[in-house]
Amino acid sequence: MSDDEFQLYDLKVEVVHGDKNRPMVCQHREGDSFVLRGSRIEMASGNSFGMWAMLAVLPFLPAKQRPTVKGDWMSTDANIGCTDPNCGAHFRITRLELRSYKHADFTKVPLNAPA
Repeated sequence: MSDDEFQLYDLKVEVVHGDKNRPMVCQHREGDSFVLRGSRIEMASGNSFGMWAMLAVLPFLPAKQRPTVKGDWMSTDANIGCTDPNCGAHFRITRLELRSYKHADFTKVPLNAPA
């Protein structure tokens, strides 16, 4: 990999009924999902993903996209709970393909610019 390249995993985020002792609320539908490729969110036709679900998973996505070492908890933990404590929904983040990107694909700031 050259100095101007980096790698990100594609991610699939799916609604699962993780806690069967609590109902799914917040209008979550089990099986609804999206795929994150680079910085683009893609949804299959007929799929939706609720605003509260999106707010729960967004902080984790950039970290889950990046390669991690085996001992890092980001390598193993895949389920994020709903922000509503009464909801049994979980949002499963699955790593898919690892892709290479160029620095210039994401920014116009030169690679050698002072930080």
